[in-house]
Parts: sequence; structure tokens; C-alpha cells
Amino acid sequence: MEGIITQFGILFLLAALFIFDGLFKLVPLFAIIAEVYSLFLDSQKKTPQQKELTKNQKLTWQELKKHDNQSSAYVAIKGKVYDVTSFLNSHPGGREFLLLNCGRDATLAFQSYHPFSDKPEKLLEKYLIGDLLTTEWPTFKPDSGFYKECAERVKKYFQSKGINPKTPIPGLVRAIPLWTCFFYTFYLTFVSDQLCLTKRILIGTIFGILQALNTLHLMHDASHGAVGNNEKWWWFFGRLTLDYISGSSMVAWQNQHVIGHHQYTNIMGSDPDIPQLKEGDVRRLVKEQIWCAMYKYQHLYMPILYGLLSLRSRYYDVFEIFLKETDGPVKVNPISLQDKLRQASSKLLWLFWRYYLPVQVFGMSQSQFWFLFIYVEFITGYWLAINFQVSHVSDEAEFFYNNVEKVAKNGTNEQWPIEWAVLQIKSSVDYSHGNWLMTYLCGALNYQVIHHLFPGVSQYLYPEIAPIVLEVCKKYNLKYNLLPGFKEAWNGHFNHLKNMGQQNKFVGFAKME
Repeated sequence: MEGIITQFGILFLLAALFIFDGLFKLVPLFAIIAEVYSLFLDSQKKTPQQKELTKNQKLTWQELKKHDNQSSAYVAIKGKVYDVTSFLNSHPGGREFLLLNCGRDATLAFQSYHPFSDKPEKLLEKYLIGDLLTTEWPTFKPDSGFYKECAERVKKYFQSKGINPKTPIPGLVRAIPLWTCFFYTFYLTFVSDQLCLTKRILIGTIFGILQALNTLHLMHDASHGAVGNNEKWWWFFGRLTLDYISGSSMVAWQNQHVIGHHQYTNIMGSDPDIPQLKEGDVRRLVKEQIWCAMYKYQHLYMPILYGLLSLRSRYYDVFEIFLKETDGPVKVNPISLQDKLRQASSKLLWLFWRYYLPVQVFGMSQSQFWFLFIYVEFITGYWLAINFQVSHVSDEAEFFYNNVEKVAKNGTNEQWPIEWAVLQIKSSVDYSHGNWLMTYLCGALNYQVIHHLFPGVSQYLYPEIAPIVLEVCKKYNLKYNLLPGFKEAWNGHFNHLKNMGQQNKFVGFAKME
């Protein structure tokens, strides 16, 4: 009931802003006050005193789940439970990343974000309090040596070249001209009165693409802590690019993308990016979904619906992540007051510069504004969705199934018959290696395997380390899904939609129970 009331409250506030245009003038002031107060709250975060830890505890995943906040922060790694409450403010990877993983099994996040050093594992020993008896979902087979060898070879390469894996320079160099063109095309599309509608549409197309590139570059790296070696870098560029410039939410993205998708890629029941229900979804991507007649046409209607992604993201983060505190199968940890304030201020400030300035300050007609706004958002949605989809939803990739009903109540001690790193190889698709233009236009998502194995490495280094991983894959007899170009990648996605739309047609699916 509380969630419904809050939703109506938000809708009422938005309606009031549009009905009483004068209220929009107060938005920048509110945003400044909210940000200053949020920064004040941040400054008041005190490091909890190291308490005497109770050793030899035995916790189930349900008991671990309760310790998901700054007052009591537990993480489970490789079957061991650690009380990291007093470590939050001194964690080299930042307070936010640690809180994001509290109250859950953080083994996969720990391994993939610390691939080049064993120091973090040694540091954890003093926070050990016991064992995890059950996990919410099955765990993966231990690394057979494949991922360790990939990490060691990549580490040696970086050391030999004197390269910082998180170097912010390439991202910033690309961001400055991107932002310049972004705001200039916004001005020409929505502010300037010197252009006819046809020219506005053409320039708006460029603006829509630039809006997508804004998130595919600095934002994406920031969400993975791959821009600089300090949380302040990640926090600033992440919030700037996604919250204030794009009107979405970094908190929502990290829960969906970093916690859900990256750890359980293409596993139905665990990955929030693929259907969770056996029936009722507009897409059929895995054979476990019950077939119905409309799926025969999904290869025709789904590419059209992809244009809604940009608009959906600005709704979904509020009404699902912030209000329901869940993202499909992923539990969202408690969201701080300052993050809620920033969510409100960033949304309102985005509405201010995207709607109020063009219409109320510069006199653009409502009809022309909404036509161009929706058109631009569809361009952004298409650009993002298509780049996302070809990387995982393809007849070149494999899908897996987590029998949620089987483990939901009591947890499990079972193990999936696959290594986590091998899952990333099998569920991801690369294309256009060596093509610098394609790499820029998709934010290096054409090196998807590399991104999933080493999410904390700057995307601008993927082309350099891809040959290393390819070589290790050959040694371990693993097929690396690499296609010649985007055309082949798109065909793989289109064919998967078409094949899964046929009754009783199963494609690239493995069951993991």
C-alpha cells in the first residue's frame, strides 16, 4: 500500500510541475539544496569501531541477507562469511561497491574485481566470522585454471607496458568532444529556432546516438569502477553521465547490471536481463518459457519495441528499484536517504533542461517538442538495445536455467556444472575485433567476453588484451564466440528470435539444476 501511495505521489508531483510551469523555476534550487544536504549526510558517515567479532558462526543465506546495510555489513566469499562493517569507509574499492554486495554471496564480484592481486583475500582474514551453510542459488564449479591463467597473463601484459588497467585518460579524452557535440546538437534540435523540422529531425538523430554513447563510454566504465583508481572518480562520472545528463539512475543500473547480469549471465531465474517467468513475457529467449502463438512474430515486433528502452529506464528505476527494492530476481539492498534525494533532484533537473528550457524559456511548441523528444528517445533506445542484445541474445551464445522453485525456500548446497569464467565465454558474443570505429560506436561492447571477464578494466584496453584471452581459450579448448562484423552479430540475434519463436524449437540451451 505504501508503494502505491508513493507512486501516486510522484505522479501527482510531476503533474503539478507540468500544470503549474512556474514550479519548474524552483527545480535547480531544489537540486542544489538536495545535493548539498546529501553531501552533508555523506560527510557524517563515521567509521564504525572495530567490534569484537564472534567467530565460528554458521549462517544460512536467509540469515546473511539480514546484514545488508551500513550498520551490519556481512559478505560471503567462497563459503566464508566476513563482517566488513568496520571496513566500509576504508575499502580501497569504495564504500558503495562494498555495500552493494553486502548481505549476499559476493564470491563472483570479489573474484572478477580483484583478478590481479591476492592481497584482498589476505586482508579479509581478520574479518572472518564463520561459514555460509546454504546459498540462495547454486554456486559455480571452482576455476580449473583457465581464469587464473587469463588474469596472470593480462596482469603481466599491463606490468610490462606500464599500463594502469583503470586509466581514466582515454575515457576523458573521448568524453570532451562527445559532450561538446551532445549539447550542441541538443541546442540545434530543441532550442534554436533557425532550423526547419526536417533538419531538426536529422540533427536529433545524431543527438539520440550521442545520448547513447554518453552512457556506453564513461558511464559504463564508471559503473564498474574502471575510471581511475578512486571511488570519487567512479561516483562523479557515473552520476554525472547517467543521473544528471541521461535522467536515469546509477543505483538502479548497478543493481541490475553489476550485481545481476554480470554475475549470472544468461541464466534464466538469475539474470534480470532475460525473462524470469515461464509465461507472460513479450519475448521468448529460452526453451523453458512456454510457447504461445505471438512468439512466431517476435523477430518482427521485438526490434521495434527496442526503441522503448531509453524511456523505460527512466520509469523502471523509480517504480521498481527505489520503491519495490527489487530487480526481478535480484534483491536491492537498502537505499540511503542521500541516494533517494539525489534520485529526486537528478530526475527533476533532467526534466528542467530537457523540457522546461526548450518549451518554457525558448518557446518551442508543445507538439514539436514531444514529437522530437519521443523520436530522439527511440533513437537512443534502439542504439542501446541493439548493442546490448547482439552481445548475449544470439544463436551463437548459450543460455542456462536456474530452477528457482527448487531452491527458493531453503537455499541450496548444489553446484552448477560449469565454471563462472567459462559461463562468460559461452554466454557472450564478440564481433569486429580490430575495427576502431565499431569499437567506439558500441562502447567496446564488441569485446563482450573481455568485458565480462575483467569488468574493472577500462574498455579502451580491451583490444589490447583480447588476443591474450583468445590464446588461453585455445589452450583450454574453449570456443570463443567471435564474429567478423556487426552484420553477423545482428543476424545471430535475429535468428535466435526467429528460432525461439517457432513452436518446439530449442536453441543453445543448457539446464543447470
